[in-house]
Amino acid sequence: MNKKDPVKKMAELLKLGATMLAETCPVKGCNLPLFKLPSGEIICPVHGKVYMVKTEEEAVEVTEKITIKNTLDKVENKILEILNDLINQTIPEPTELITWLDALERVRRIKKLIREKETK
Repeated sequence: MNKKDPVKKMAELLKLGATMLAETCPVKGCNLPLFKLPSGEIICPVHGKVYMVKTEEEAVEVTEKITIKNTLDKVENKILEILNDLINQTIPEPTELITWLDALERVRRIKKLIREKETK
């Protein structure tokens, strides 16, 4: 999100049909109002997506989801680095390429399942 002009971003969000909420951003020192997008997603005009939780149990669940997503992103990036290194070899080992491509496919499939589950 653009940190330079939050007022302009808030105006853009309202033009796009977002609803300004009474709750403020939980990031320390921000205190800007949160906005609910037509998709149902809640965002801060500066920090992006935020999660609204009412109980400690919900907070743990959200933390776990974020941790899983971040871990999958890191694994995906690492696999892409390895594949890039393998491809740049003069004669890459086909079985090693297939192994890493399979791993990449699995990570992407898991990420897709998580996204689909979140939209339900």
